[in-house]
Amino acid sequence: MYFPLLRGKQYELIALKELSTTVPNDLFKPVIEPVRKNLKQLEVAVKLLNKTKIIPIIIVNSEIGELKGNTNNFINNLYNIKGISFIPCIKYIDDIQEFDRLNGVINGEKASYVESGVTKELLSRLKVFSINIIPEGSPNIVLQQLSNIVLMDDPFKKKKRNADYPSNSYFSDLHVRYSKVHNSVIGFGDFNIAGSDYAESGGPAYVVTIHVSYLDSNEFDAMSVRHFSSVDDGTPSNPSGKFQQALEKLVLHDQNHPKFFDNTSGLRGFKSLHARRHYPGLGQVKQLSMQHHIETICNYIAV
Repeated sequence: MYFPLLRGKQYELIALKELSTTVPNDLFKPVIEPVRKNLKQLEVAVKLLNKTKIIPIIIVNSEIGELKGNTNNFINNLYNIKGISFIPCIKYIDDIQEFDRLNGVINGEKASYVESGVTKELLSRLKVFSINIIPEGSPNIVLQQLSNIVLMDDPFKKKKRNADYPSNSYFSDLHVRYSKVHNSVIGFGDFNIAGSDYAESGGPAYVVTIHVSYLDSNEFDAMSVRHFSSVDDGTPSNPSGKFQQALEKLVLHDQNHPKFFDNTSGLRGFKSLHARRHYPGLGQVKQLSMQHHIETICNYIAV
């Protein structure tokens, strides 16, 4: 099963809402790291996921965005939402005492998420969790002692400037080999085309780049990413025109290489924008790339 990690920003939650009706519930279980104090958008997204019997994992002690230092209030507000089903997840953030405290507060089924390495001190504590999300490449002794492991990876090679992206970059083959790593591994995850670094918003768009994931049969079905970029004119003006430049390159590539990309809702969304000559804003551009990435992986593991 695929466990993509998305932040609780508007367009990432919209991506999950769209995917709830297009991806079978036995293929993916999203991990959501909230970033907003206002939980309305999170509530709506989780209810739509629940309608198709998808029970997401929600990190209860996020330390990014508006939630830094607000763990107790967030937990209270989250559990006061009526009519949602989720698996609470405690993230280990280099504070074993806080991890222990939250472990005592959260009852029932729960998940753990260790972003860095699993230490000896932490290992024994993880055995009580129903799902353990740990870094891909963790030592074999960790895999032997834990159950229901999800291997999390961060393979997207994020650049400081969109102008620095090559036309193509390798992503990962974890979706191909995760089930063979150890019999304790039940799934894998990644940070999609966003990467693990968090920022409230991007800088000025001197170049607009559209990231589109694909499976490469010549690389034994490993995933790579095509990067379609506008011309760098040295100014942040005209983001709409720059988006159309990048989109034109994507659509032309798709026309010249049919079936190169999976026919996903995200890809169809890009084609629709091209047909209408519409610029929806960079948030929705990222949303469509995320949807395409997740759906492409799910198409692979469904076979």
